[in-house]
Parts: sequence; C-alpha cells; structure tokens
Amino acid sequence: MPSFREILTASDADLVKHFYRLKPSADSDFIKKINAAAAQLGLNHSQLVCALGFNKNIRDLTDILSVVGFTSYKLLTYRRNELFSTDAYKQLGIDNVVDIYSEHLEDPDILAILRELMVPRLQHIEQKLLNDEETSFVISYKMEIHSIYAGGIATEEFATARIESPIGELRLMVDELQMMIDEESRATRQSVLFGLPATGREMHPHRIG
Repeated sequence: MPSFREILTASDADLVKHFYRLKPSADSDFIKKINAAAAQLGLNHSQLVCALGFNKNIRDLTDILSVVGFTSYKLLTYRRNELFSTDAYKQLGIDNVVDIYSEHLEDPDILAILRELMVPRLQHIEQKLLNDEETSFVISYKMEIHSIYAGGIATEEFATARIESPIGELRLMVDELQMMIDEESRATRQSVLFGLPATGREMHPHRIG
C-alpha cells in the first residue's frame, strides 16, 4: 500500500496506479466513503484527504475523486482546508505535516493556500499548547515551526505578526526568533551566491525585535 508521502508526491500516472483497484463504497455519506477508501490504503480520513488535496496532480483526476467520495476537486479542497487547519497532531502526525510543507515548492497555488491555512492552524495548536505542555506535543510544534521557516513558507508579514502576537512564552519555548534569523541569513547568502531575486518569503533580521 502507498504511504502518505507517496500519495502526496505521486504523479498523475502513479495516482492512477495507487487508486485503480480501490472499491468505492456504496454508502451515500461522503464521510463514510472517504473512510472506506482510506482504510483500503492503510490511512486515516485526514491523511487521505490531505495527501490527495495537497498533491498538485489530482485536480483533473475526477475518477479518483469519485472513488474517494468527492464530486469535484473544489469539494476536496474544502475538506482538506478544514482538516488541515483544525488538526493538532491527532490525525496528521508531524511527519505528515513536514511532508506537506516540503511539497509546496512544486506548485505556487499550494504554497499560497499553505500560507493562508498555517495561520489558523498554528493558532489552534497554540491554544491547546497553553493547556498541555506534554513533551511530544511541544516537539511536534517546534518541528512544524521550523519547517515553515526552513521551507521558505514564512513571509516577512507572517514573521512580524508572530512577533506581535501574545505568544512570547511559546516563541521562547521553541526558539522561534532564532529560526527567523537563521532563515533570513540563509536566504541572503543564497541571493548573493546565485543572484536570486527577492521573494515574498524574505525576512529581515534587523526588523526582528
């Protein structure tokens, strides 16, 4: 059976190979149809929806969408957005989340939606962190924050909003300011070495305070 990452990164041809043997559920409830498809692949509901939903090659594969339980790509994106922005490492493990953040480079539309979704997602997680500082939860959160900066997803606007938000204790807990500085330094070195143009993700250490 394909892994979460294999579905997330699959080409259109590989997606067909992964899904052509799936038996569609006869249930009229689309949640149950997704669950049935996910079970056949050894994944949970959120993993299947997000792996497919963040794959840039699924948009026109209507047969696969139908087998899974969606009548259109737009409905898949609605469910993807809902699940990704409200999960807190329950259905999507941190390894799944890191894989999602690492794939944005392949598609500007996915990068744009990740930049939109990561804000309410982090707010949801941080609210839970205020009441639960379990070590594994904190480690997953730190890994996610690192993936956002190291993966070039964070913009200067995002970093500024993070600095101005009342989450100072959490920023210190995961050393977020250092992540901002490290990413800006890396981006600056890359621009100098390769003559790359400035991008929306650039942040400026002298503005971080």
